[in-house]
Amino acid sequence: MDTDWTTTHAAPDIVLDAIRVGYQEREILKGISAVLPRGRISVILGGSGGGKSTLLKAILGLLPPTSGRVLLGGYDLYALQADQLREIRKRLGVLFQDGALLGSLPLGENIALPIREHTNLDEDLIETMVRMKLSLVGLDAFMDFFPNQLSGGMRKRAGLARALALDPKVLLCDEPTSGLDPITAADLDRLILDLKEAFGMTIVVVSHDLESVYTIADHVVVLNKGAMVFQGDPAHLRQSEDPFLVQFLNRLPNRERHRPQAVG
Repeated sequence: MDTDWTTTHAAPDIVLDAIRVGYQEREILKGISAVLPRGRISVILGGSGGGKSTLLKAILGLLPPTSGRVLLGGYDLYALQADQLREIRKRLGVLFQDGALLGSLPLGENIALPIREHTNLDEDLIETMVRMKLSLVGLDAFMDFFPNQLSGGMRKRAGLARALALDPKVLLCDEPTSGLDPITAADLDRLILDLKEAFGMTIVVVSHDLESVYTIADHVVVLNKGAMVFQGDPAHLRQSEDPFLVQFLNRLPNRERHRPQAVG
């Protein structure tokens, strides 16, 4: 087992080894095998209901596969003891779709929450860390603002600051540009790229935003109805002749399904 990434600044590979995930009798993920490379941005792409969010939950250790393994730097997440899994999760940062901030707390307190929960640092040092994280995302002047006083893009950046609170080695982002205007989305893409360059994190982004994919992705995994239909770099994705990928990448409708019927 490679334990190096938990004790150094190195980021881990994420290996998905033939994982299957289902709810009751419905299988959502159908034998996904992929390597999300360390220190790179991997984008999980696909249509609605294709299994993207389910895969993200499996990587987080929240949704055990019915078969297969999820390996972070050699650690089999679902073979760990509960206390070991908690330690691994401290090294994972998560950006949820709308930031998932606590509305009753100002921004600074939202960022401080995981630091207080998982460290014994004194309050002065915690405040310094909070200001540093907010400065990384350009929100250091908004420490005392409440989430409902922020725009959608600012809430996303605030959620990103909280995801960075414990200096994670893996950053998982669920639809980071959804609901944002093109300029704000481009700013968030640039921020994610800057974080990769500055900290060398392994970053996984769930998205259906093609512009974002082509801007930030080093590696792409495409899911369709729970099966993996592509794994590789964005250049090869563009060249694919797979019918689903051609339709998805070119935004082609299901013509027969949606064709209007003549009224007699």
